Amino acid sequence: MTRECTQDFLLLKKYITDYSINRNLEEDSYLAVAKRIHKAYFSLVNWHAEYQYQQSFFSENYCDNDKVIVRLSEVFSDIGSSKFNWLNGSYKASRVMLRSAIENFVRSISAIGDRELLKETSVYSLFEKAGKSEIFTSSENINNSYKNLHSKYKELCRDTHTSSSENMENITSLIDYPKYDEEKSKSTGALFVSTAKSILVILCLIFNELFHNMHYKNKENILEAIPRSIRPLVLVP
Repeated sequence: MTRECTQDFLLLKKYITDYSINRNLEEDSYLAVAKRIHKAYFSLVNWHAEYQYQQSFFSENYCDNDKVIVRLSEVFSDIGSSKFNWLNGSYKASRVMLRSAIENFVRSISAIGDRELLKETSVYSLFEKAGKSEIFTSSENINNSYKNLHSKYKELCRDTHTSSSENMENITSLIDYPKYDEEKSKSTGALFVSTAKSILVILCLIFNELFHNMHYKNKENILEAIPRSIRPLVLVP
């Protein structure tokens, strides 16, 4: 390495040694958004835990396609990665993972009715076909939640397809590494919560019988992130 590169590497080592996000906890806004994100994410974690526990039930009653089952689990992994990146101030990475979660979710759920959508290479066609599918038009609340996910997906795509300063983060040196930014924290947090809630509503309404087979504590934790107006629909067998 050159002398300049060696010096910069020493700075990187110091950065790693000193790395901490403890100071973020001193920001009231950070804590407020973190609480909303965690509430929505915790509900999803409970649903996914039950989904894994009731895998045989899911396969027998909804879908036995292994690719669909695996793809649906990837959704929760993507959302977990989005949360982790948000916590550390890597907002663009957080949004990229949210976008991946939405695409994986739409692909896996719509593929229950049309397995060819697992192989659809055009994302535009995927959303167009999914929006007309029986599963995403089976009720007004499911369709509204799907439309919200589609809207959020298009918003998240702007991060990749525009060069505006609002949506682009240019990490070119150590000083520009991920860090807390109140405005980006709030906007990304809002996208996270809205996405997580829409996914949860769809899961609880489409796989309602699976929901009613869950442990009562898990059901309580899941309902915490479901809008009050929709809870009665979830609770009715």
